Amino acid sequence: MNKKNILQKIIGIFRRIFCKECTYEECLEKANEKGIFCYKDEGRTKEMLSYSEIIEMLKSYDTTRIEPIEKALGYEDSRINTFDFIQFKKYLGHIENLSRKVKIEITGISFIATAKPNHKEEEKGYGSLIYMPSTTVKGKQILFDPVQSAKQGKLITFKEMLVKHGYNWIYDSEGDYKEGKRKDYNYSLPSIKKETVAFSLRNGDDMEEASGAGDRGLPQPPYK
Repeated sequence: MNKKNILQKIIGIFRRIFCKECTYEECLEKANEKGIFCYKDEGRTKEMLSYSEIIEMLKSYDTTRIEPIEKALGYEDSRINTFDFIQFKKYLGHIENLSRKVKIEITGISFIATAKPNHKEEEKGYGSLIYMPSTTVKGKQILFDPVQSAKQGKLITFKEMLVKHGYNWIYDSEGDYKEGKRKDYNYSLPSIKKETVAFSLRNGDDMEEASGAGDRGLPQPPYK
């Protein structure tokens, strides 16, 4: 081992011992090329709630949501969606890797309320959540598809992809919402001729065009 390598090792040891801050590039040599992203525990963060805040939010839901939803559906909707922790971290690593390749900064993760019909073949649709990354465009959080963005080499928004597949997304801005809101809640668009797409058997997308959205969660109906 030459003197240069020895010096680099000594500097590395001192950096790990004494440096409080480090960039993720320093976390692992050539981490980006390997698709590895490193984080550290920074202690309690600003979004972590107190129990008084939690209870206030739970009670607010109890008194303003349960009864009207139960009346509308005929049964109480799910309250909990559980996502596999390891799988969620794999999802985050994949979308971060794709986004960095096309130089899009992920500035948020949005959780979107949906409903899965025929839960466990019960013919009941329980509330579920899908999640999609967002980036900041002109000071606004815009949902984007990292899979299609990486594939096409530019920012492809969630709205663009939904329009392509026949659905009008109205939640990117206040203007979109006011202009697009419908009394009949029908946000389907006129039939659009589907383009031929390249399917990826490796990722299991042999029937549908791949998206960057995640779910595969478990909506948990109230216990009987």
